[in-house]
Amino acid sequence: MENLFRKLAVAGMAEALPLRYVDIGSRGGFQSDLLPIAFAVDALGFEPDSEAFAALNGALSDPWRSATYLPCGVGAKTGSANLYVPTDPQSASLMEHDPEIGRKFDKPQFFELDRTEQVEILSLETALERAGFDSIDYLKIDIEGPELEVIQSSPAVVRELLCLKVEVSFVPFRFEQPLASDIDQFMRTQGFELFNILGAAHWRRQGYHIHPYYSRERVPYARGQIVQADYLYFRTLDSVENDATRLMKLALLFMAQGYFDHAIMALECPVAETALRDTFGLSPIDVVAPASKRYGRRAFVTAAWRQLRGIVPFLRYQRNLFG
Repeated sequence: MENLFRKLAVAGMAEALPLRYVDIGSRGGFQSDLLPIAFAVDALGFEPDSEAFAALNGALSDPWRSATYLPCGVGAKTGSANLYVPTDPQSASLMEHDPEIGRKFDKPQFFELDRTEQVEILSLETALERAGFDSIDYLKIDIEGPELEVIQSSPAVVRELLCLKVEVSFVPFRFEQPLASDIDQFMRTQGFELFNILGAAHWRRQGYHIHPYYSRERVPYARGQIVQADYLYFRTLDSVENDATRLMKLALLFMAQGYFDHAIMALECPVAETALRDTFGLSPIDVVAPASKRYGRRAFVTAAWRQLRGIVPFLRYQRNLFG
């Protein structure tokens, strides 16, 4: 999907209206959500874990208009805080882990403390000032627990935000951790609607093989309980219906993630349609249709490849079933 739209009609609009993408909790690098329009995206990442940050500088690549990582965390207020790093560091958090959950699911590596680091924490508004960003169009936040307090503490940033991808928990992994329902309730009051639930993680007690796989565990088959996922939010059209620039940016974010019906709805709002025609000499369908065709073809090929790759684990677990 990398820069998929660069040679299409949408590219001129994207280059004239570059997007700002902030990734809070950048372990592993920037995500692929905006890759189709990466040439028009300024990406900024924050990662407080010193070991994870050291790995990020080698992960910067060409597709983005610009890309920067900063070695600090983002929290509700500026200062310093303890970063709790368990045996498996992907669960590092500014909130203290509840070991009882680890015992319940027999996954102590995500809850048993390996080390504690004192890390620099910036409020979201301070972090943006330090990076030279005056607003965010797309925010991805995955910081293992304090996501809601970061969002709630930055009302000016949220007012300008167009799209949010946030990790949510359905189980309180950490003490006093807000759950998915708390985040959803707040985001709806801010003019956003939930579009998708992505990357749902399911846990079982006996091992990791969940539906539809069969293993040689003491309990060979069990469905897993949903414990985490990402919620994807977009701002409602009626909250920006009189702002042509924000409507066009919202359309770009819709298209980058495959929501072409909603992209054309945004561009058909009267102020956006007029601006699109007067500034770029394009109609909504001129922008959306070619991008939809190219994205759809790539999505089909990708899905077909994943289906073929999926045969391998089925064949592997078949030996458990009949062996």
